[in-house]
Amino acid sequence: MPIRPRAPGVFGKHRARCTGRSPSSARKSRPSRYGDAASARVGSNHPSRRQGIRMKLNVNGIEHDIDAPPDMPLLWALRDLIHLTGTKFGCGIAQCGACTVHVDGSPRRACVTPVSTLEGKKILTIEGLSKDGSHPVQRAWAEIDVVQCGYCQSGQIMSAAALLAKIPAPSDTDIDQALSGNICRCGTYPRIRAAVKRAAELGAGHAIAAAPSDLPSMLLPSVTVPARTA
Repeated sequence: MPIRPRAPGVFGKHRARCTGRSPSSARKSRPSRYGDAASARVGSNHPSRRQGIRMKLNVNGIEHDIDAPPDMPLLWALRDLIHLTGTKFGCGIAQCGACTVHVDGSPRRACVTPVSTLEGKKILTIEGLSKDGSHPVQRAWAEIDVVQCGYCQSGQIMSAAALLAKIPAPSDTDIDQALSGNICRCGTYPRIRAAVKRAAELGAGHAIAAAPSDLPSMLLPSVTVPARTA
């Protein structure tokens, strides 16, 4: 029996089923979470449909003037308005830790933190941790080769930096408690714990100093941690 030829466009239809988009739109970038395209699809009570207000956010030592609804989560202000995309969306309900940033030195889940609560506060993202990846936690992460897929790692690093700024020589229990809200779907938890200990060895006491030169470094007392044994 002769092979029946495929109907024109069959591959395009298949790709549309896989991606949820039509072939003609498959190459277009996804619209902003709070952009006009999203506004057209949601109800009038959605933050993207309500009137924005002008506010200032101090992010990584730089003042940003933004126009956003008061209840817009910080995550989307960072990604869509300030264009800092190192902070990731994972769950939207503060359960995975991928969106972790620092607010006045404490770890905070950006996906549930309204921007209106942050005026006058200092926000630190993964981009502000160091200019060149020289922060002890980042150096330890690279040395231990923690990353597998990497998606959750900016949140893991931010939580680890906050821990080491508070407890320069953490115990296993300290590490487990501080990072218990950060989920790694690749299961790199043993390497994460080892990297936090290595960061302590590298002198992570200055952990929350941000990249911009106009921010003062916050130095904590140095500690001596026994070297790792083979």
